[in-house]
Amino acid sequence: MGESSEGGRRLPRRKQYGIWLRLLVKRLWRQPAYLLLLVLLPVLGCAVSAVEQEEKSGAVVAVCVADGSWAAQITDGLRAQEADSVLTYVFCGDEAETEDKVLYGEADCGFVIPEDIEERVMESDWHRCVTAYETDASSITGMAKERIAEVIFRQYSEQSYRAYLSELQPDAIAFAWDAYENHLADGSTFGFHYLYDDQYSQSEDDTDAAYDTTVFPLKGVFAVVILIGGMCGMLEYDRDLQEKRFFRLAPNVLTYIVDVWLPTVFLSAAALVCLWLADGIRAAGGQGGLGGMLSVWSAGMWLAQIGRLVVYQGMIVGYCLVLRLFLRRRETVAAAIPLLTLGCLVCAPVFIRLAAYVPVFAVLEKFFPVTYYLRL
Repeated sequence: MGESSEGGRRLPRRKQYGIWLRLLVKRLWRQPAYLLLLVLLPVLGCAVSAVEQEEKSGAVVAVCVADGSWAAQITDGLRAQEADSVLTYVFCGDEAETEDKVLYGEADCGFVIPEDIEERVMESDWHRCVTAYETDASSITGMAKERIAEVIFRQYSEQSYRAYLSELQPDAIAFAWDAYENHLADGSTFGFHYLYDDQYSQSEDDTDAAYDTTVFPLKGVFAVVILIGGMCGMLEYDRDLQEKRFFRLAPNVLTYIVDVWLPTVFLSAAALVCLWLADGIRAAGGQGGLGGMLSVWSAGMWLAQIGRLVVYQGMIVGYCLVLRLFLRRRETVAAAIPLLTLGCLVCAPVFIRLAAYVPVFAVLEKFFPVTYYLRL
């Protein structure tokens, strides 16, 4: 691309850059590789969402919560757990229905919580107060017990704390209750040290990262596709450099940054829409209407998602700048793209976080920008 002019006059630099970006955008729409990645985003999104839904529906727990003072809180607490749990709760009307669901294989296990659960727990008479149903094939009963006990203990702790607050001065009650609500579940209340051979091998600061098994299948797959688009931009830069397309318009480093960054914008916009649609479909399924789907993200959530993607685009540009120091030839870049993609899928917390089981992966996952995006 030489110097542009209109009527023998040289165009302003800003206008030249605008024409340059428009040409690059047009080129993206004509590149089969980017169009394939664009098509892959919704296809992969649907596939991953289907797999997630199938996994979640594979562990069903039947629960009967009898009418009582804690019934609504226990039900709401269990429903809130489903978003980040492999367990799906089916609420039954009575004990007989709970037993039938387990007996006929509609649920892996079942629990009946009596209406006097509050009195029994508060009076320390909780022995055998929850009835459990399971079969020989049940494999998640222990996990379900922990989840239900967590919800019940939350109610017990709140009521005990309220009783304690009643003994305090009025000005101390507001402060104490605010501290309780803010710090009960924000990760700052409990710290753990793991002991091996009577020596501390992990401190409370690094156990959270080392043993966190949280994964992000849908978001992770989209992040990998965006990274592939950025790395494909490295190939476009090599072609531009060989053909000397923009050497009169911009320095090589600026051309490289734009060639890498523009595909990430192209794919980030598509990923943003796919994430919104995925959340909207889930919301519509739960609420039964199109309104819930369209309003699933507030303005703040849109800004937060866009901000994360913009930061991730910067990560990819920096990552590709570092790769450029090691991958000089076009053939080497082309060969490295599938290897780096596989490395992201294996090392980054997309489908499984191997760092929680094999310590070396706690180091390897840091070599991929996908990991940092998923932790934003």
